[in-house]
Amino acid sequence: MTFTRRTFVQLSLGSVLTATADRLIAQGVASHTAKPIARPAPSGRPFNARFVDVAAAAGLNAPTIYGGVESKKYILEATGCGCAFFDYDNDGWMDIFLLSGTRLEGAPPDATNRLYRNNRDGTFTDVTEKA
Repeated sequence: MTFTRRTFVQLSLGSVLTATADRLIAQGVASHTAKPIARPAPSGRPFNARFVDVAAAAGLNAPTIYGGVESKKYILEATGCGCAFFDYDNDGWMDIFLLSGTRLEGAPPDATNRLYRNNRDGTFTDVTEKA
């Protein structure tokens, strides 16, 4: 049996909604007399993940601008901009499109969206101007 992308997405979303339906239905409006449920004890299992910032080494060095530098006044300033991973040049490797925003006092000169082409070696080249 073959699946189209649309069928796959519909089945995926359907399974997610089915799995979370019980939790969504169970969520209701609490009365003012409801007591908060105590947080369960931590599992005690170690968290052995280690995160390393490799953006500069990979060639992703343009700043992402959103909100104030020192503080954020509004929720829109704190949520960030976004990114997309897609193959824009159809070479079979995921490229990166990074969105950049602005600041309330005005956009800095380097505030622009950036498109990075995957070099297939763990690095990326900024092809914004070329694209």
